[in-house]
Amino acid sequence: MLLFVCGLSFVVSFAQNNKDWEPTGVWPFINKQFRTATVYTGIFKRSKTVVPCNIHVGNQTLWYSQNDTLMEAIPGSVLRVVFPNGDTYMPVGSESRFGRIVREDSIDGRVARVICVRSVNQEKLDQKYLDYLNKTQNLLQGSLSINGVSMNMTDIASADDNDALELQPLPLTNEYYFQVRGEVFPATTKQILTRIDSKRKQEYRNFTRSAEIISSNESSMMKVWEEFFLK
Repeated sequence: MLLFVCGLSFVVSFAQNNKDWEPTGVWPFINKQFRTATVYTGIFKRSKTVVPCNIHVGNQTLWYSQNDTLMEAIPGSVLRVVFPNGDTYMPVGSESRFGRIVREDSIDGRVARVICVRSVNQEKLDQKYLDYLNKTQNLLQGSLSINGVSMNMTDIASADDNDALELQPLPLTNEYYFQVRGEVFPATTKQILTRIDSKRKQEYRNFTRSAEIISSNESSMMKVWEEFFLK
């Protein structure tokens, strides 16, 4: 049984994911279209449902489509989402943000994972809108008469620019999590140092400097995972 918190009437088309797709201000979802996926839920009893769905990059929630109505799942109710192409998402962190499972391994006989959460880079988004506001404020004031109706040129330009801004791709950032021995934690230097052998802490510091490890880069995170968790 699926649980929902709100609904929005919408006509949705269903297709496979477009690899070139980037979420925009008017469609802030991971996939270009809602895609039928298997959703595993389990607040009181574990179950699975096959339903068209998508993941919202702004508030990191799962949205379903039922009878041309989009509905947001109750946070914490979804255990896993598996899309037809194999992409699998699971909630991570205290806010149950949905991350894609990048890699699965076994550590001490238990499933271990690298998980990537794609979310809006709020700092870059704020700067983007600030640049837009500065641009509109610097426009020359003027007016134009169309069919006897006086129109402010700044208002016209602002409306056009705002529409164009909403259609632009949202600035996104990748955040990585590791799952080791049943625990899911952010793949940050502070968190990693508390979970690796104390004898390897200095080795880790030297490694991250020499290898130019970047926490938002998948290749970098794979290097750390392989070197300090799989070995």
